[in-house]
Amino acid sequence: MNLIKKKLQTLPKDYRAKIMLRLYAGVAKPSPKMGQSLGPLGINMMQFCKEFNAASQAFRPDVPLRVQVIAFPDRTFKFLIKPPETTWFLRKATGTDKFTNFPGYIWYDTISLQQVYEIAKVKQEMDPHLKHVSLPAICRMIIGQLASLGCNLSTQYFKPETVVRPEIKS
Repeated sequence: MNLIKKKLQTLPKDYRAKIMLRLYAGVAKPSPKMGQSLGPLGINMMQFCKEFNAASQAFRPDVPLRVQVIAFPDRTFKFLIKPPETTWFLRKATGTDKFTNFPGYIWYDTISLQQVYEIAKVKQEMDPHLKHVSLPAICRMIIGQLASLGCNLSTQYFKPETVVRPEIKS
């Protein structure tokens, strides 16, 4: 709790707005959608794209990152890069594009406990809000999402060479 309070104390009280964007790592370019959210705040889109692309060069370009942009009254900004949503990791782990429309009745895929653990480690490393949460707690959060997506949890051994950390370049 103290870590979150310290983060909030470092932000100035007079920020203009907070915006959430989803951008692909390293390949952000000005677009109408970005213009509608950054334009009214007076943020230069080209400057934002250059800074975001420089900060996200360590990730593969097919990774959709969540970005929280904080705009200040003097037209400056700060941004915080967060990891992709858990469902993106689960889709990559199962190899499917879409989960079931009838969770609890139709079960499409199976995910091993090893994959859940790897996803939890990546989320704990990247997400500033999950750094203080233990790995078993993050694993329980992911397992809770599996049921609502129509996935089963397999406790069988999973070969480590097939576990892919999808957001880090090789």
